[in-house]
Amino acid sequence: MSLFACLRACVSSLIGLSCLCVFATACGGPSYQHVVERPLVAADHLSCSGYLVWDQEPVRDVFLVINGSGLLSNAFVHPSFEQIVSSHRVAYATYDKPGVRAPFGDPAAVHRDDALLQQYTLGHGVECANGALHWAREQFGPAVRLHLRGHSEGVLVALYAYEALLEAEPATASSIASLVLSGVPLDPFGDILAQQLQWLPDSARVRSALSSCDWGVLSQRLGVSCAYIEDAKRRPSGRTMFERLAARSPSANFYIVHGTNDRNTPVEPVRALQAWNASDKRLNMEFHYYQGGHMGSEAGRAEAARVLRQLIR
Repeated sequence: MSLFACLRACVSSLIGLSCLCVFATACGGPSYQHVVERPLVAADHLSCSGYLVWDQEPVRDVFLVINGSGLLSNAFVHPSFEQIVSSHRVAYATYDKPGVRAPFGDPAAVHRDDALLQQYTLGHGVECANGALHWAREQFGPAVRLHLRGHSEGVLVALYAYEALLEAEPATASSIASLVLSGVPLDPFGDILAQQLQWLPDSARVRSALSSCDWGVLSQRLGVSCAYIEDAKRRPSGRTMFERLAARSPSANFYIVHGTNDRNTPVEPVRALQAWNASDKRLNMEFHYYQGGHMGSEAGRAEAARVLRQLIR
Protein backbone atom coordinates (compact mmCIF):
# COMPACT_ATOMS: atom_id res chain seq x y z
CA MET A 1 0.00 0.00 0.00
CA SER A 2 1.38 3.44 -0.90
CA LEU A 3 2.34 6.18 1.51
CA PHE A 4 -0.51 8.36 0.30
CA ALA A 5 -3.07 5.61 0.90
CA CYS A 6 -1.63 5.09 4.38
CA LEU A 7 -1.58 8.74 5.39
CA ARG A 8 -1.61 9.19 9.14
CA ALA A 9 -0.73 12.84 9.59
CA CYS A 10 0.56 15.83 7.69
CA VAL A 11 2.43 18.42 9.73
CA SER A 12 3.07 21.92 8.43
CA SER A 13 6.39 23.37 9.45
CA LEU A 14 8.31 26.59 8.96
CA ILE A 15 4.92 28.20 8.41
CA GLY A 16 4.16 25.79 5.63
CA LEU A 17 7.57 25.63 3.95
CA SER A 18 7.10 21.89 3.86
CA CYS A 19 4.61 19.23 4.71
CA LEU A 20 5.79 15.71 5.41
CA CYS A 21 3.53 12.69 5.53
CA VAL A 22 4.08 9.81 7.93
CA PHE A 23 3.48 6.13 7.28
CA ALA A 24 1.07 4.49 9.65
CA THR A 25 2.84 1.51 11.23
CA ALA A 26 0.37 -1.00 9.87
CA CYS A 27 0.86 0.13 6.29
CA GLY A 28 4.15 -1.64 5.84
CA GLY A 29 5.69 -1.08 2.41
CA PRO A 30 8.16 -2.74 0.07
CA SER A 31 11.05 -4.68 1.55
CA TYR A 32 14.54 -4.15 0.19
CA GLN A 33 17.57 -6.39 -0.12
CA HIS A 34 19.87 -3.88 1.54
CA VAL A 35 18.99 -1.36 4.26
CA VAL A 36 22.01 0.17 5.99
CA GLU A 37 22.01 2.81 8.72
CA ARG A 38 24.89 5.01 9.80
CA PRO A 39 25.36 8.20 11.83
CA LEU A 40 26.40 11.21 9.77
CA VAL A 41 28.56 13.47 11.89
CA ALA A 42 27.96 17.22 11.96
CA ALA A 43 29.38 20.09 14.03
CA ASP A 44 28.59 20.80 17.67
CA HIS A 45 28.66 17.08 18.56
CA LEU A 46 25.49 16.52 16.53
CA SER A 47 24.81 13.73 14.07
CA CYS A 48 22.05 12.70 11.69
CA SER A 49 20.74 9.17 11.35
CA GLY A 50 21.57 8.22 7.76
CA TYR A 51 19.78 5.57 5.68
CA LEU A 52 20.99 3.87 2.49
CA VAL A 53 18.69 1.43 0.64
CA TRP A 54 19.07 -0.58 -2.57
CA ASP A 55 17.97 -3.80 -4.31
CA GLN A 56 19.74 -4.20 -7.64
CA GLU A 57 23.51 -4.41 -8.01
CA PRO A 58 25.85 -3.04 -9.09
CA VAL A 59 24.40 0.33 -8.10
CA ARG A 60 24.87 2.98 -10.77
CA ASP A 61 22.88 5.93 -9.39
CA VAL A 62 22.33 7.20 -5.85
CA PHE A 63 19.56 9.68 -5.06
CA LEU A 64 20.04 11.65 -1.85
CA VAL A 65 16.57 12.78 -0.82
CA ILE A 66 16.64 15.93 1.33
CA ASN A 67 13.21 16.79 2.66
CA GLY A 68 11.81 20.01 4.04
CA SER A 69 11.79 21.41 7.53
CA GLY A 70 9.92 19.69 10.32
CA LEU A 71 10.21 17.22 13.17
CA LEU A 72 9.09 14.00 11.47
CA SER A 73 11.25 11.08 10.40
CA ASN A 74 12.42 10.31 6.87
CA ALA A 75 13.14 6.65 7.69
CA PHE A 76 11.32 5.26 4.66
CA VAL A 77 11.61 5.18 0.87
CA HIS A 78 9.32 7.82 -0.57
CA PRO A 79 6.63 6.31 -2.86
CA SER A 80 8.02 8.14 -5.88
CA PHE A 81 11.18 6.03 -5.54
CA GLU A 82 9.73 2.64 -4.59
CA GLN A 83 9.49 1.24 -8.11
CA ILE A 84 12.78 2.79 -9.20
CA VAL A 85 14.70 1.28 -6.30
CA SER A 86 13.06 -2.12 -6.73
CA SER A 87 13.69 -2.46 -10.46
CA HIS A 88 16.79 -0.39 -11.28
CA ARG A 89 20.39 -0.19 -10.16
CA VAL A 90 19.50 2.73 -7.94
CA ALA A 91 20.16 3.39 -4.26
CA TYR A 92 18.06 5.68 -2.09
CA ALA A 93 19.80 7.77 0.56
CA THR A 94 18.27 10.07 3.14
CA TYR A 95 18.72 11.13 6.76
CA ASP A 96 16.92 12.39 9.82
CA LYS A 97 17.75 15.60 11.61
CA PRO A 98 19.73 15.43 14.86
CA GLY A 99 17.36 14.46 17.64
CA VAL A 100 14.98 12.57 15.32
CA ARG A 101 15.14 8.80 15.25
CA ALA A 102 12.84 6.04 13.96
CA PRO A 103 13.16 2.41 12.87
CA PHE A 104 13.56 2.31 9.10
CA GLY A 105 10.20 1.60 7.48
CA ASP A 106 8.28 2.78 10.54
CA PRO A 107 8.66 6.58 10.69
CA ALA A 108 5.48 6.87 12.75
CA ALA A 109 7.46 5.35 15.65
CA VAL A 110 9.63 8.45 15.74
CA HIS A 111 11.47 9.48 18.91
CA ARG A 112 12.52 13.09 19.36
CA ASP A 113 15.16 14.67 21.57
CA ASP A 114 14.21 18.34 21.90
CA ALA A 115 17.60 19.34 23.31
CA LEU A 116 19.27 18.17 20.09
CA LEU A 117 16.56 19.38 17.73
CA GLN A 118 16.80 22.93 19.06
CA GLN A 119 20.44 23.05 17.97
CA TYR A 120 19.81 22.01 14.37
CA THR A 121 20.58 24.58 11.65
CA LEU A 122 20.91 24.56 7.88
CA GLY A 123 24.66 24.26 8.41
CA HIS A 124 24.19 20.94 10.16
CA GLY A 125 21.94 19.84 7.30
CA VAL A 126 24.68 20.61 4.79
CA GLU A 127 27.20 18.57 6.77
CA CYS A 128 24.82 15.62 7.02
CA ALA A 129 24.03 15.81 3.31
CA ASN A 130 27.68 15.80 2.32
CA GLY A 131 28.31 13.01 4.80
CA ALA A 132 25.64 10.96 3.03
CA LEU A 133 27.26 11.64 -0.36
CA HIS A 134 30.68 10.55 0.94
CA TRP A 135 29.09 7.40 2.35
CA ALA A 136 27.51 6.61 -1.03
CA ARG A 137 30.87 6.89 -2.78
CA GLU A 138 32.49 4.70 -0.14
CA GLN A 139 29.73 2.11 -0.50
CA PHE A 140 29.46 2.00 -4.29
CA GLY A 141 32.74 3.41 -5.57
CA PRO A 142 33.78 6.73 -7.13
CA ALA A 143 32.12 5.95 -10.48
CA VAL A 144 28.60 6.04 -9.00
CA ARG A 145 26.43 8.92 -10.19
CA LEU A 146 25.00 11.12 -7.45
CA HIS A 147 21.70 13.00 -7.61
CA LEU A 148 20.33 15.50 -5.08
CA ARG A 149 16.54 15.47 -4.71
CA GLY A 150 15.59 18.45 -2.55
CA HIS A 151 12.25 19.89 -1.52
CA SER A 152 11.75 23.26 0.21
CA GLU A 153 14.40 23.47 2.95
CA GLY A 154 16.04 20.56 1.15
CA VAL A 155 16.57 22.80 -1.90
CA LEU A 156 18.69 25.19 0.14
CA VAL A 157 20.65 22.37 1.75
CA ALA A 158 21.30 20.85 -1.69
CA LEU A 159 22.53 24.16 -3.13
CA TYR A 160 24.78 24.94 -0.16
CA ALA A 161 26.15 21.40 -0.13
CA TYR A 162 26.92 21.43 -3.85
CA GLU A 163 28.76 24.74 -3.62
CA ALA A 164 30.81 23.48 -0.67
CA LEU A 165 31.86 20.41 -2.65
CA LEU A 166 32.72 22.44 -5.75
CA GLU A 167 35.01 24.58 -3.60
CA ALA A 168 36.65 21.95 -1.40
CA GLU A 169 36.08 18.53 -2.99
CA PRO A 170 35.92 18.78 -6.78
CA ALA A 171 36.17 14.99 -7.23
CA THR A 172 32.98 14.44 -5.23
CA ALA A 173 31.30 17.44 -6.88
CA SER A 174 32.05 16.00 -10.32
CA SER A 175 30.08 12.87 -9.36
CA ILE A 176 26.90 14.91 -8.91
CA ALA A 177 24.95 14.44 -12.12
CA SER A 178 21.77 16.31 -11.24
CA LEU A 179 19.79 18.33 -8.73
CA VAL A 180 16.01 17.77 -8.84
CA LEU A 181 14.42 20.56 -6.83
CA SER A 182 10.81 21.33 -5.90
CA GLY A 183 9.11 23.93 -3.73
CA VAL A 184 12.08 26.16 -4.50
CA PRO A 185 12.67 29.03 -2.01
CA LEU A 186 14.49 31.82 -3.85
CA ASP A 187 13.87 34.95 -1.76
CA PRO A 188 15.96 35.72 1.34
CA PHE A 189 14.88 33.56 4.26
CA GLY A 190 13.83 36.54 6.39
CA ASP A 191 11.55 37.76 3.59
CA ILE A 192 9.95 34.33 3.22
CA LEU A 193 9.33 34.17 6.95
CA ALA A 194 7.81 37.66 7.01
CA GLN A 195 5.58 36.93 4.01
CA GLN A 196 4.24 33.74 5.52
CA LEU A 197 3.64 35.30 8.92
CA GLN A 198 1.20 37.65 7.24
CA TRP A 199 -1.27 34.86 6.51
CA LEU A 200 -0.59 32.49 9.39
CA PRO A 201 -3.85 32.31 11.44
CA ASP A 202 -2.12 32.60 14.85
CA SER A 203 0.67 34.88 13.68
CA ALA A 204 0.58 37.03 16.84
CA ARG A 205 1.29 33.96 18.98
CA VAL A 206 4.09 32.86 16.68
CA ARG A 207 5.64 36.33 16.61
CA SER A 208 5.65 36.34 20.39
CA ALA A 209 7.29 32.90 20.41
CA LEU A 210 9.93 34.15 18.00
CA SER A 211 10.71 37.06 20.30
CA SER A 212 11.11 34.80 23.34
CA CYS A 213 12.45 31.75 21.47
CA ASP A 214 9.64 29.66 22.92
CA TRP A 215 10.53 26.19 21.62
CA GLY A 216 7.18 24.75 22.67
CA VAL A 217 5.33 27.02 20.24
CA LEU A 218 8.04 27.16 17.57
CA SER A 219 8.34 23.39 17.38
CA GLN A 220 4.59 23.03 16.88
CA ARG A 221 4.01 25.92 14.49
CA LEU A 222 7.31 26.27 12.60
CA GLY A 223 9.19 23.05 13.21
CA VAL A 224 12.43 25.01 13.69
CA SER A 225 14.20 26.87 16.49
CA CYS A 226 15.54 30.38 16.91
CA ALA A 227 19.03 29.01 16.25
CA TYR A 228 17.84 27.66 12.91
CA ILE A 229 16.17 30.94 11.94
CA GLU A 230 19.19 33.05 12.87
CA ASP A 231 21.48 30.81 10.85
CA ALA A 232 19.13 30.78 7.85
CA LYS A 233 18.81 34.56 7.79
CA ARG A 234 22.60 34.91 7.54
CA ARG A 235 22.87 32.60 4.54
CA PRO A 236 22.61 33.53 0.86
CA SER A 237 19.16 33.29 -0.66
CA GLY A 238 18.26 30.52 -3.06
CA ARG A 239 18.46 32.94 -6.00
CA THR A 240 21.92 34.09 -4.90
CA MET A 241 23.04 30.47 -4.68
CA PHE A 242 22.06 29.82 -8.30
CA GLU A 243 24.04 32.90 -9.33
CA ARG A 244 27.08 31.75 -7.35
CA LEU A 245 26.89 28.26 -8.79
CA ALA A 246 26.61 29.65 -12.32
CA ALA A 247 29.89 31.49 -11.82
CA ARG A 248 31.57 28.10 -11.27
CA SER A 249 30.14 26.56 -14.49
CA PRO A 250 29.19 23.28 -12.78
CA SER A 251 28.58 20.13 -14.81
CA ALA A 252 25.39 19.05 -12.99
CA ASN A 253 21.96 19.42 -14.56
CA PHE A 254 19.23 21.25 -12.63
CA TYR A 255 15.57 20.22 -12.84
CA ILE A 256 13.07 22.59 -11.22
CA VAL A 257 9.58 21.20 -10.52
CA HIS A 258 7.31 23.92 -9.12
CA GLY A 259 3.64 24.50 -8.45
CA THR A 260 1.93 27.47 -10.07
CA ASN A 261 -0.24 27.99 -6.95
CA ASP A 262 2.48 27.69 -4.33
CA ARG A 263 1.71 30.18 -1.55
CA ASN A 264 4.74 29.23 0.55
CA THR A 265 7.37 29.61 -2.16
CA PRO A 266 5.61 31.60 -4.92
CA VAL A 267 6.14 30.78 -8.57
CA GLU A 268 7.03 34.33 -9.70
CA PRO A 269 10.67 34.21 -8.48
CA VAL A 270 11.02 30.81 -10.15
CA ARG A 271 9.85 32.21 -13.48
CA ALA A 272 12.29 35.10 -13.01
CA LEU A 273 15.08 32.56 -12.41
CA GLN A 274 14.10 30.79 -15.62
CA ALA A 275 14.24 34.05 -17.59
CA TRP A 276 17.62 34.94 -16.05
CA ASN A 277 19.07 31.58 -16.97
CA ALA A 278 17.63 31.63 -20.48
CA SER A 279 19.21 35.02 -21.16
CA ASP A 280 22.71 33.57 -21.20
CA LYS A 281 22.39 29.80 -20.68
CA ARG A 282 24.20 30.11 -17.38
CA LEU A 283 23.27 26.67 -16.01
CA ASN A 284 21.99 23.44 -17.51
CA MET A 285 18.42 23.89 -16.30
CA GLU A 286 14.97 22.55 -17.11
CA PHE A 287 11.79 24.00 -15.62
CA HIS A 288 8.67 21.90 -15.09
CA TYR A 289 5.49 23.52 -13.76
CA TYR A 290 2.38 21.85 -12.41
CA GLN A 291 -1.01 23.09 -11.28
CA GLY A 292 -0.83 22.88 -7.50
CA GLY A 293 0.74 24.17 -4.33
CA HIS A 294 3.74 23.58 -2.11
CA MET A 295 2.60 20.12 -1.03
CA GLY A 296 2.42 18.99 -4.63
CA SER A 297 -0.39 17.42 -6.61
CA GLU A 298 -0.97 14.35 -8.73
CA ALA A 299 0.27 16.33 -11.72
CA GLY A 300 3.31 17.47 -9.82
CA ARG A 301 4.19 13.97 -8.67
CA ALA A 302 3.76 12.66 -12.20
CA GLU A 303 6.04 15.38 -13.55
CA ALA A 304 8.71 14.63 -10.95
CA ALA A 305 8.45 10.92 -11.75
CA ARG A 306 9.06 11.64 -15.43
CA VAL A 307 12.19 13.58 -14.54
CA LEU A 308 13.46 10.75 -12.34
CA ARG A 309 12.89 8.14 -15.04
CA GLN A 310 14.73 10.35 -17.50
CA LEU A 311 17.76 10.45 -15.22
CA ILE A 312 18.16 6.68 -14.87
CA ARG A 313 17.78 5.69 -18.52
